[in-house]
Amino acid sequence: MAIEVLIKRATGSGNNAKILLPHIMELRAQAVLQPGYISGETLFNIECVEECVVISRWTKLEHWQNWLNNPVRKELNEKIEKLLADEAVYNVYSVGLW
Repeated sequence: MAIEVLIKRATGSGNNAKILLPHIMELRAQAVLQPGYISGETLFNIECVEECVVISRWTKLEHWQNWLNNPVRKELNEKIEKLLADEAVYNVYSVGLW
């Protein structure tokens, strides 16, 4: 069953979330090489410029979990975390009815 992962991040302190974009692009460049990766997109909140959401789609939960625990991902994600006001919020959803 395909899943979608929504990652909400906020920079805080009046910083536009677009400062995260180079790091997010680097993460996605590595994610596309992972088994089970389908697609991804990044959304920037128009009403709250400090906030962005990354959506990625995976063929199954195990593929996402493997990427989540991948040392390369962890290292790249640390760069993003240094720019955030709070911890990122991760939510995983199933795609479809079952």
